[in-house]
Amino acid sequence: MSKIYELDPTSDTLHGFFSKDIEPALHIHSGDTVIFQTLDSAWGLEKRLSPGAQRKRFTEIKTERQAEQFGHALVGPVYIHGAKPGLTLEVKVNEIIPGSWGWTSGGGFPSYWNKKLGLDQEKEVLLDFELDIEKMVGTSQFGDFDYTVGLHPFMGIMGMPPEEEGQHSTFVPRETGGNIDCKELQAGSTLFLPISVPGGLFSTGDGHAAQGDGEVAGPALECPMERVSLTFCVRDDIKIERPRAKTNSGWITMAFHEDLDEAMWLALNDMLDLMSELYNISRTEAYAYATLVVDLRVTQIVNFSKGVHAFLPFDALK
Repeated sequence: MSKIYELDPTSDTLHGFFSKDIEPALHIHSGDTVIFQTLDSAWGLEKRLSPGAQRKRFTEIKTERQAEQFGHALVGPVYIHGAKPGLTLEVKVNEIIPGSWGWTSGGGFPSYWNKKLGLDQEKEVLLDFELDIEKMVGTSQFGDFDYTVGLHPFMGIMGMPPEEEGQHSTFVPRETGGNIDCKELQAGSTLFLPISVPGGLFSTGDGHAAQGDGEVAGPALECPMERVSLTFCVRDDIKIERPRAKTNSGWITMAFHEDLDEAMWLALNDMLDLMSELYNISRTEAYAYATLVVDLRVTQIVNFSKGVHAFLPFDALK
């Protein structure tokens, strides 16, 4: 019988890197559900009280969970019994409820994306938001004008460590997931990830209340998450090399590479494989249909390994 567990952000669950050697915060079985509560990506514990004010941050990190360099605040990892390298982890996103505040920013530091736009020497613009969960809107607090954006929450990071030794950055997305920043992964979607290490060791964090394709300024609308309900199933009938997802409106294949072109070709290649499976057709036939119905979208351009996802609507081919 499946069980439901809860994981809150504490010194026993928080970490800022991926590693196959980190001690699991929880052991579960295939079919179980975990309800996570998460900090914002920058380890924040509260909203900013005034423009430019410092926020209180979580600092009580256990020595063995401290990252060699700064990383996103992740909760986990979760060890799933039966998860083995070569199998696939299915992650059903049941519910995502943001906290009451969030923030974003633009310019002001020497990132490659700021340099491309000539904004690295400009003063950073920092926007704080109040989040209304009932109306699902966020309103900026401290700017010259109040602006409102619709909320479409998802988790920026859902993933597992690679098989290589050592600590691995939370900023770079990988074949096993991580900082994929795909705004399509909202409640009702299902993410499929290839497993590289025994138990999977799944972690999540980096909650986003809203984001455009590309995440062009670096951060999205960063926020803590009050409730993230995920159900985990180990699948031996699905063989994938990179993340795949089934959303409320269609199928997605995702790929990451330092070269955006290469990420695009990898995502498209995986989509042809998926279409061949779904419709029992050859890859060449899938290619002919793909040019009619598949959209290529830039997932994000700011995580060193850039992301592209190919999208196939459910009703595209009947």
